[in-house]
This record gives sequence, structure tokens and C-alpha cells, in this order.
Amino acid sequence: MCPDAPVAPHTSDRPDLAQRAARALAGVETGIAFSLLDGSPDCIKLIELDGSLSYMNPGGLCVMEIEDFAQVADRPWSELWPAEHRPLLDKAIRDASEGRVTRFEAFCPTARGTPRWWQVTVSPVRNTHGTVERILSISRDVTDMVTARRQREEQARILADEVAQKDAALARQHVLLGEIDHRVKNSFASVVALLRMKARAHRGDAAGMALEDAANRIATLARVHEQLHLDPGSSLIALADYIRELALDIGGALGARIELLPMPSVQIAPSDAAAIGQILAELIANAVRHGGRSGHAPQIRLAMAQKAQGLSLVVEDDGPGLPEGFDPEAGTGLGMQVCSIYASQLGGSMSAGASDQGGARFEVLLNPPSLQGDGAAG
Repeated sequence: MCPDAPVAPHTSDRPDLAQRAARALAGVETGIAFSLLDGSPDCIKLIELDGSLSYMNPGGLCVMEIEDFAQVADRPWSELWPAEHRPLLDKAIRDASEGRVTRFEAFCPTARGTPRWWQVTVSPVRNTHGTVERILSISRDVTDMVTARRQREEQARILADEVAQKDAALARQHVLLGEIDHRVKNSFASVVALLRMKARAHRGDAAGMALEDAANRIATLARVHEQLHLDPGSSLIALADYIRELALDIGGALGARIELLPMPSVQIAPSDAAAIGQILAELIANAVRHGGRSGHAPQIRLAMAQKAQGLSLVVEDDGPGLPEGFDPEAGTGLGMQVCSIYASQLGGSMSAGASDQGGARFEVLLNPPSLQGDGAAG
């Protein structure tokens, strides 16, 4: 109970307030009991049709911090509210006098200036004949609820601002990455053109062959980069689509015929895909250099399967095959070393043998940590 609250009205100790309430309630059909008014923590008021206050319960006096009802008795109810809300209250009184109920939420400080928010219901009070004689207003203190809601709204606004700022930053980053990607591709093209120009100047000797080989390797890196950046916003890429496009691109550039067998539908992180792409590029380039029969473009078969230990990547050609006892892990060539390094980084290994076409067959077993998928062939 509020320490400053007046004692509940009884005829023995508060005759004026009790008599005022009795007169206000006389003949009213709702029959509001003093016990109900005394026990309610809400601010309950009876308002005359002209908008003046005729009664306020003890709990209302307490919560409004009004020491004596005489301070507000017979005053227009709307005058207790901030000026900006008075049109709303006047309309609520008019609606109630015409039999309608109004509900609203608004700010109004107490008589001592304490800031409060109120949930207000304004309804008609009818007599036994159904005529509206007075108006009942019940105001509930919802300051804590409104404060908590506003804090949540402010937090949501701050979060939305942060998200908007991050989205803007991501958009700028996307533009910058696109510019970087463009510059990287131009750099690859410039280096390849320079190496091939130098290779032509040394055509027929060892330096020319080395320069041409270096140009081909960088061109392969450029194709890996281009395929990998087709969808830069994705955290995972479809490995089968990536391998298919990359293999056909490299095969077309090197003049080889590529046969692609059905592949499982798996997804993988771009960084892991880049390593697999580099392995694939080296194996295809190796098959082009050493495969093929006289007068025919090399025929290369590419397969990928999902196994219990991870992925199996197989590249076969129709060339003369591998030397007796060839071990790709012990190879001294740069291509085989590149493949072995990337295979090891992806938790795998590489083996070599004969293909059913009579040429070379390389199988790389990989266990990339980002691998996801159901294994269905696509």
C-alpha cells in the first residue's frame, strides 16, 4: 500500500469523500462497490458528462501522488494530462457519453512530476434505464512495461543500424573483391603473354620449353581462379559443376577431348575446391603432354566418386602409358610434386597405374574437411 495513500473512504472517517462517491454511484446499474475501489491499485475515476472529476479511488490518489482529492475535484479530467493529449481525452469523453468504449496508452506525469505511462479505458456508466449518466475511467500504470518495450525497440533499432552498416560494408567489400578479381585476371593474362613472348624468342631450346611450360601453368592457375570466382558470395560450391567447367575449359585450351563420367552431388569450401582444381589441372595438362596417339588429340576420361574415406578423383588417358614402376609420390617433375602436395593438404594420397584404354591412370584419394553432400551422382 502506498505510504501516502489516503485511508479508504468510510462514512465514519471520510464522510465527504464517501458521500460524494455515494451520490455519484446512486442508482447506477453497475453498482461499483467501495471494497472493489479501495482494493484496486489502478486509478479509477468517475467523470461527469461535462468532463469534470467527481470521484477518484484511494489507489488512484496514491499512484497519481495526489494528497487530497479536493485538489482535483470538479476539475476537467483532461487538465490533469499534458496539453498534447487533451484532444484525445476530450474525444474519449464524447465517445463514452454516446455509449462507446475507448482504450489508449499515453504518457502523463503524476501531481509531483513523476513520469508515468498509463493504459487507459474510458467507458460509459448507465443508469437503470440504460441512459449514460457518468463516465468511468480506469488508468493502469504500465511505466515498467513501456520502458522495457522501448528498451527492446531501441536495442532492435541499434541492431538494425549495425546490420545495415555491415550490409553496406559487405556491399563495398563485394565491389572491392570484384575489382581485385578483375585485376588478378589481368595480371595472369599479362604474365602469360610475357612468358609466351619470351618462349617464342627461345623456341627450340630448353629455355623456350621451360618458359612455355611456365606460361601454361599460370594459364591453368588463371582458369582455376576464374572458375572459382563465378559465385564469390557462396561459402560452399557445387564441386561437380566446378570440376566440369574447369575440365572442359582446360581441355578446350589444350586441344584435348574430355569425357566426363557422372559425378556425385557434393559441396565443398572454395579453398578446398581450389586445391582440387590445381590437382585436376596438373593431371589434365600431364595427360595432354604425354597422352594421345599419333595424329589424334588426346582422349581424357575424368571421374569422381564419393567413398567411405572421402573423394576419389580419377584421370585416364589413351597415351602410351606409364614407365614400369612409376611412383607419383616419388616423382621429381613439378606437376607430380604439385599434385602430391595438394593431395597431402587435403588428407589424401595419389596412385598411378594403367587405364583400360592402355594409357595412364591417376587416382587421387582426398578427404577435404569441408566436404558435404549425399553422394548422389549428377
